[in-house]
Amino acid sequence: MNKLRPEQQKLYSVYVPLLLFLIAFFWKFAYIGTRDVCMDEPFTIFHAQKSVKEILILPSQNEPNPPLFMLLLHFWIELFGNSPYSVRILPLLFNALTVVFIYFSGKKFFNLRVALFASAMFLVSTYHFYFALETRAYSLLSLGTAASLYYFLSFVENDKDRRMLTGLIVSNIVLVYAHYFGWFVVLIQFLASLPYIRDLKKFLRLMLPLAITGIAFSPMAYLFVKQFLKSSKGTWVQPPGDDEYMAQVHMFFNAKKVYDLLIWFLLAGLLFKLLSDNRKPASKRMITVFLWWFIPYTFMYYVSEKVPMFINRYILFNSVGLYLFTAAFLSYLFGDRKFITGLLFTIAAWYMYRRIEINSKEFYYREVNNAVNYVKTQSNGQHMVIIHPHWTSLNFSYYYNRDIFNDTEHYDEHLAAESIYPVYNVMMARDYVRQNPGKRIIYYQDGSALIDPEATIIKYLDSNFVRRDSVFFPQCFNITVFEPGRRDTLQP
Repeated sequence: MNKLRPEQQKLYSVYVPLLLFLIAFFWKFAYIGTRDVCMDEPFTIFHAQKSVKEILILPSQNEPNPPLFMLLLHFWIELFGNSPYSVRILPLLFNALTVVFIYFSGKKFFNLRVALFASAMFLVSTYHFYFALETRAYSLLSLGTAASLYYFLSFVENDKDRRMLTGLIVSNIVLVYAHYFGWFVVLIQFLASLPYIRDLKKFLRLMLPLAITGIAFSPMAYLFVKQFLKSSKGTWVQPPGDDEYMAQVHMFFNAKKVYDLLIWFLLAGLLFKLLSDNRKPASKRMITVFLWWFIPYTFMYYVSEKVPMFINRYILFNSVGLYLFTAAFLSYLFGDRKFITGLLFTIAAWYMYRRIEINSKEFYYREVNNAVNYVKTQSNGQHMVIIHPHWTSLNFSYYYNRDIFNDTEHYDEHLAAESIYPVYNVMMARDYVRQNPGKRIIYYQDGSALIDPEATIIKYLDSNFVRRDSVFFPQCFNITVFEPGRRDTLQP
């Protein structure tokens, strides 16, 4: 990049990244309340309300993730409460900071065009739009990935810069304590350091942040191995299909058509490169950025045959490296043809924007609030609520009565006092019904066709009570109301 005047330097180093941050934050903030708190969000919010000590020991009690995000959310809730707006601002802040690191990586190690195009792809990503507004650790993992890439490339460039060393160590620790998959990024740092092994002093300096990261993570090492062994025996995640590898790459660009367009641009760039006199090979930086997404993405796909993990939220962090590599490689192919690369970048970004689906109802959509409000309309003071599966009670109580949800210590007692009974199976449902004879039964069923494929609970209720009403709320809530009557003699 040509040397910039002071006013240009300030524009590109301060005002542009600030503008990108503000766009990322306020554009997505406008949609922060359009979806109900759902999926795994209530679980995270509920446990984040517990004490710091309780949060720290959760991973030893079958919580599958490290505690960093939940700890940050704990202090955030103490300051700002646990409303849907409040709890989603924290991941949104992480998302908005991610685009700043993407921009600085592109600008510092490639050129301004790369910085702007990679940032634009991130800004208009459907996946990043959704997960920026989900109260889970995924936006923090993406932030750690983007920050570690910037600091790693900076530290490679000047391994005596203590600020970059500190930044790399902090971003690595954030990665591995945000999610266990952060270790994939640390692995890439190790692989990208191997070419420097001939310069032993430099190589050892590059190993220093990795060693400190390992030491910092040592208290979690046993739990990490335990979780991996547990997951290897099977989880709710299914192995990916044969076409899933490319399907998710397409979704990183919002649609296959955008991906195809970029491939045509890259092919044209290869032709330009072959016909030009400039045959300069790709830089180590570009190779590092390629490895940053390709190796963990590919590894996660193939390992998922045995230990399924290849779903959008888990692989999302890989898109950070993909966006930067796509922009950098396209710029490399066209070289100094700034007008051509700028035009192609603009066309690709525009098509990607046209394909964005902002909070689509086809994408993890849940009408929790409407479903809970319907339950309230069916409550008559002589009723009981059966919730299946058991863990859906957190989502239910968040909208039913926030006071119940907030009291983590006496949560189950409050539910029982309101005649609300989460159940694991039909045996539990039958026991609670026997304890509440003569009451109206409101059965709140959340996607239980997958968990109760034989529909044992609904069959039991249908065979013993009179079904009065049944309502479905997208995408997975069935609420059925039963009255005691001529068939209320309980079967053994």
